[in-house]
Amino acid sequence: MIKILVVALALFAGLQLVARFWPLVYADWPGGPMAPGHATQTHLSGYYIRRDDLPFTQIRAAILADPRHEILMQDARLKVLLRSRFWGFKDIIELWRDESGTHLRGHSSVGGSDWGSNKKRIEAWIAD
Repeated sequence: MIKILVVALALFAGLQLVARFWPLVYADWPGGPMAPGHATQTHLSGYYIRRDDLPFTQIRAAILADPRHEILMQDARLKVLLRSRFWGFKDIIELWRDESGTHLRGHSSVGGSDWGSNKKRIEAWIAD
């Protein structure tokens, strides 16, 4: 029983280290371009929404209010690294506004799936 507990704790600690220290991959959005006429795009590793009525400054403030954020780029486009609360997985969030509306997308930079965490996070920001 003790061996199983030790192995489980070692596995947990190893996963924590991998999540925290894995190099950041500056990959672009994996879902490809947004198709004309569409407002959302879901990808296995992220979520992308584009709407006219999204309050840009309010969403920007919500992103920057997260204590786990790290600004990667801040010019016409805000690009932020956010870590998940428990595991510390790295997600890349992008926010910008153009003639077609406000764009907000987030995707995981590690692994092939984010388990819907970016969609939940983005929908919470929009609901506020």
